[in-house]
Amino acid sequence: MEKSTLNDLIEKSRGNDEKAFRKIVESYQSMIYSLSFRLLCDEEDAKDIVQDTFVKVWMNLSGFETDRTFSTWLYTITTNLCLDKLKSSKCKLQSKAIDDTLNNLLSIENTEQKLINSELAEIILTLTNELTPKQKIVFTLRHLEELEVEEIVQITGMSPGKIKSNLFLARQTIRKKLQKYTLL
Repeated sequence: MEKSTLNDLIEKSRGNDEKAFRKIVESYQSMIYSLSFRLLCDEEDAKDIVQDTFVKVWMNLSGFETDRTFSTWLYTITTNLCLDKLKSSKCKLQSKAIDDTLNNLLSIENTEQKLINSELAEIILTLTNELTPKQKIVFTLRHLEELEVEEIVQITGMSPGKIKSNLFLARQTIRKKLQKYTLL
């Protein structure tokens, strides 16, 4: 969406124009759902986060500074809500369940590289559930959402060094788990 169109919709929404706000929601809801689902690994929780995100946006739209990037603001709200959910519900998968999933995926033999790559991607997504909430958010934003470190700084409020440290630890954890299964 063009910045001028978005700014116009934001101004109308600030004036309680529900139709304008509905257009904003329609434009960004799939982005918010995708991020939420990647972080929470639960469809219902992701839907709840989408709803909670847009409720917060509606309630705080007057405080949004139009010189900021709107999508970064949305990412910030969404990741904070997901982080709260991850911390409160401890929705990490049990190690045994992950081990079983990985063993099942790795036991399937197929010569097609595409299938191998998709299985590896599934394994890595599964392994992200063993990361701490902050590591999971930073890893997801950087490697799955493909955001730059500077934007992750704006979203999370972490310093670049803290982000890089969390990325390093996340990659190290995933790498160790992957090595364990390649030795089987």
